[in-house]
Amino acid sequence: MRLSPCQLLLARLLFLAYVLFTATYCLLAYIPFTYQQVHVGELLAWLTRLVHLHSLLFWPALAAALLTILPDLRTGSARHLSRGFAVAGVLGGVVLLKYPLLLNLTNDASSLRWCLVALVPLVWLAAIDWWQGHAELRWPGTADDDSSKTFLAAFATAFYLATVYFLGAIFRVWSSKSLQLNLSEWTGVLLWSQLSHLLVFFLVFVLLDLVAVIAALLPQERWKSKAACFGSIFVVGALMALALRYIVLPPLSLDGVPATVVAAGLAISLVIFATGTSIRLWNRQRNSNDHGLDLLLVPFSPLQDAGWATQLLSLIALAGLAWVLSARISRLDWEFLLQKITAILVWTIAFAIFYTVSPRVLRFARASVYAAGILVLAGYLGLAATQPRRAAETGSATVIGNVLAEFEGYDISFRLVDEMLRPQISPHGGNTSAFYAFLAENTNIPRSIHISPVDIHLVSRLSPASGRKPHIFFFVIDSLRRDYLSPYNPYVKFTPATEAVAHDSVVFQNAFTRYGGTGLSEPSIWVGGLMVHQQYVSPFTPMNSLQKLVDINHYREWISKDNVLQQVVPASPNIAELDEHIGAMHYDLCRTLQEITQRLPSVPELPDPIFVYTQAQNIHVSVIDREGRSVPDGVSFPPPFNAAYAWRVQKMDDCLGRFVDALKKNGLYDDSVIVITSDHGDSLGEHGRWGHAYTLFPEIVRIPLIVHLPVWWRDNVKDDPQAIAFLTDLTPSLYYLLGQRLVVNNTLLGRPLFTATLEEQKPYLRNFYLLVSSYGPVYGLLSHGGRLLYIADGVNYQDYAYELDPDGSSREAPLTESQRAAAQSQIREQVNAIARFYGLR
Repeated sequence: MRLSPCQLLLARLLFLAYVLFTATYCLLAYIPFTYQQVHVGELLAWLTRLVHLHSLLFWPALAAALLTILPDLRTGSARHLSRGFAVAGVLGGVVLLKYPLLLNLTNDASSLRWCLVALVPLVWLAAIDWWQGHAELRWPGTADDDSSKTFLAAFATAFYLATVYFLGAIFRVWSSKSLQLNLSEWTGVLLWSQLSHLLVFFLVFVLLDLVAVIAALLPQERWKSKAACFGSIFVVGALMALALRYIVLPPLSLDGVPATVVAAGLAISLVIFATGTSIRLWNRQRNSNDHGLDLLLVPFSPLQDAGWATQLLSLIALAGLAWVLSARISRLDWEFLLQKITAILVWTIAFAIFYTVSPRVLRFARASVYAAGILVLAGYLGLAATQPRRAAETGSATVIGNVLAEFEGYDISFRLVDEMLRPQISPHGGNTSAFYAFLAENTNIPRSIHISPVDIHLVSRLSPASGRKPHIFFFVIDSLRRDYLSPYNPYVKFTPATEAVAHDSVVFQNAFTRYGGTGLSEPSIWVGGLMVHQQYVSPFTPMNSLQKLVDINHYREWISKDNVLQQVVPASPNIAELDEHIGAMHYDLCRTLQEITQRLPSVPELPDPIFVYTQAQNIHVSVIDREGRSVPDGVSFPPPFNAAYAWRVQKMDDCLGRFVDALKKNGLYDDSVIVITSDHGDSLGEHGRWGHAYTLFPEIVRIPLIVHLPVWWRDNVKDDPQAIAFLTDLTPSLYYLLGQRLVVNNTLLGRPLFTATLEEQKPYLRNFYLLVSSYGPVYGLLSHGGRLLYIADGVNYQDYAYELDPDGSSREAPLTESQRAAAQSQIREQVNAIARFYGLR
């Protein structure tokens, strides 16, 4: 049975998808933070389901691959290679059924090796294709060193992409009403985008043209075409490897030699697989091989004979795909990573279409082609020369100015070309470049570097509380923003229960998280301070200050042990788990509060007080996306509130109100410490940003912090709701309240927010505080009492400054060289202090 070209291509794509899924998941297991969040934490439910089906899905994938080489299993020069592939595939499938690979991955180098091993079937299949079909290829006697077709395809693709993504960005901006530009600004942005796209694709053309020129210089005619072909394939592979190495892998915190190996392995495998599949689809009558790209793009060759209407429809369909992917993925992205990957895919398809349909008879003199490229470069450099002056006039802290920086959040293709053209070495000199390298070295420290836990003591001698001990309730709501709670925002009318609790609680108006992501933010609460950037130091118990306090005071613990707390909180007979047998990403505050409520009647009979900790996931970006961003019919919220987010906050608030009523009914409310907070905030469309990932923007680091104290403590301690406060201050505060009055004064540790006198708090206050991304080399410095935020982004090699207003608003601030140097010096000092404290060399 022979497959039609369409069937063969679909079968190969199915097999490719399975292999890439396997390799990618193995790679994520190798990276420490993705291992914790994706593998252990089951961040994406659909991905977890696929992993459990991986061993079964192998068989249809293998069947698809075998169907494409079915004739070669019987006869032909590649029959032995084909039979070996079939036997190895069957044996591999049987082994997978008995020992599921993806379910047993560990966070070490073995997962990286499995990632590379998973790519072997692609190369093997391509070897069969080449062995069996290379003789069918037609090699012209003389290489065609004219690259007019490539030039036309490159420039047409650039214009197409700039226009398509610009129109898509206009629609997104119009829908969100978050970016207001006048006609001249829109025109300037479009011109910038067109020139940037043209310049990037002209550089691609130059590389391909260089191959054609070099091949034409070879002395033997019969080698010229082959040299041009394989040289072009090499260029494509190299560009793919560079894109993987410097665009895809850095946001995953994979750098150095492992990143280079993975990028090279993936690029080589994909290019070889693509050429092998093209050989399978080769048709002597239809396909030519005048240029190396002809071999790679055989699957698109039917468009060459199609009518103009079909060609136009293919471009319209691709534009629609680009718009849908940009809008859909933007709400669940990781430092624009998924959007960039889809943009690169759209780029590739667009170039393939334009190359295929471009007429071969249209020729351009090479001098004219390069003259056009020089004009594009001159135009780009002319616009770039105006940007520093415009940035100074507008007070922008970015290289490209406010308007373009904001527009990049909506036009991912423009963002991608701009990052490619922007120097990856900082424009502020070698010191800044070295600073970014320093941040990377101290971030996501692999488990291969062993760090012994430090025995942290917040007080010199920890002893049980001598007086009355309250019940303690920690309600940490993942990704909760302060501006969606009425105690912080008077325009919020949908959180009455939180407001009622706030009336007899302390509402800290200047509260922040130290870490912009759950991975390190949640354990920092238990440590009561900053940590070394590793997930996680093991055993964690010596660093767990909160657990020490809970243990010595004999608290009965009710804890939702998510994937982070599984690492942080040791097993104990005193722990009665909440949300047991429920995945962490399914923690629902209402369900958890109902479970606690059912246990409350037994509390007065217990000999010891209770300690409750849970971290609800109701408004995590992945949860909202999983639920389809649903909102009940008839429910609406006024701008600028995000309806899907606000409705879930309202629902949690209603459940909180019922829980507080239950506490009062059982006589526990006035005897309890109740903490309502979040581990970090979230971006909800600000400048096109969604989620939290790597960023430390104001909406990420500002958090709500509401603390209710027992009636017998309220009049005996002082607090300053306007003073700067952090999540890491909660544990030191409990130490103080439970009688441990001499809390250690250390720049890396938190401070008590409640003291007998406000004078006691002054020695703990600092001029600046370090903030850190949980997942990548992005660091911040908070100064001026929480009014100025500096951000050093070691992923994108940019820095920012923001002025933070007491009402919760913020605005980008100008940043001088002296301010930048001072902030970077202070960040370096703090990072070095952490390294010394934890014994990291």
